Amino acid sequence: MRKILGVNISHNVSCAYFKNNILKEYYEEDRFNKIKNYQPESFELGDYTYEYQMLKKFENITFDVVVFSSFDRGFLQIELPIIKHILKQVKYKKYYFDINNHHIYHAVCGHYFSKFDEAVALVSDGGGEIISFPFFRAIQSIFLINKKEVISKYKYFSNNKLDYFDNFVPIEKYVKKNKDIKIDHVLSNKLRSGLRYIYYLNKAGFDEGNEGQMMGIAAYKNKNTDISKEVLEIANKAQEETLQETIELVEKVKEYSDCKNIILSGGYHMNCSNNFKLVKHFPEYKFFVDPIAYDGGTAVGAALYYENYL
Repeated sequence: MRKILGVNISHNVSCAYFKNNILKEYYEEDRFNKIKNYQPESFELGDYTYEYQMLKKFENITFDVVVFSSFDRGFLQIELPIIKHILKQVKYKKYYFDINNHHIYHAVCGHYFSKFDEAVALVSDGGGEIISFPFFRAIQSIFLINKKEVISKYKYFSNNKLDYFDNFVPIEKYVKKNKDIKIDHVLSNKLRSGLRYIYYLNKAGFDEGNEGQMMGIAAYKNKNTDISKEVLEIANKAQEETLQETIELVEKVKEYSDCKNIILSGGYHMNCSNNFKLVKHFPEYKFFVDPIAYDGGTAVGAALYYENYL
């Protein structure tokens, strides 16, 4: 009996236990420690002594493989110390970690829950894996996925990680076909998708993790309310501009596949209001929204990807 544990060590630290490809248990650490959107370095600062309550659920299990997922923290170089610390708290035969698989894990998680035989997975978030210095981070991806393979077709990378990256090398938007790996890339210094949403979130005065509040107040524009008109305007711009970018991403699907099944994953697709508008805009497609679209779900995707696709 194969026993696999997927562990996400980015935002929303989580674990997913699979037995023979069936998800048996899923936990998020912030349900135990009550630290919203908990990630390891949020208070440990490199001194990794924290005992994970979610891992205590598996004290009597020896895993064939522990598979780790993370976004790329780049210059912080802290993934491996976190992994070593976590491995001391579980019984296992071997472990696997590839920092470049963040968006693939989102796609695989969504596919598992969708029950589609084949689909196109769209991943949109505030930033996944990094391809080069200075910090070109994946913020949108398109994958073709079925039960036998996951094929990367398109990735949009941005080096504009909010204001503190303003001094990094600016590169005008261009599209380059990579003939070796058959993936279209866009490298840009522009905000887009979840990254744009975070920019507006900060501009409106909200803390990261409170995207739902800004999404909610966007509906109050032009209504009698005590909410600042400036904040309402920002919230609406966030909704409208990122919706248009997501519509453009769906339109791009037609370049790669005739499949009518579309999976939406990545933290941006917790935006239920824009998801609904997307479904209305494209009646020809059958959409499925990943129920764990945020980083917690990559624990599910990591375990499945290792077991079924590697």
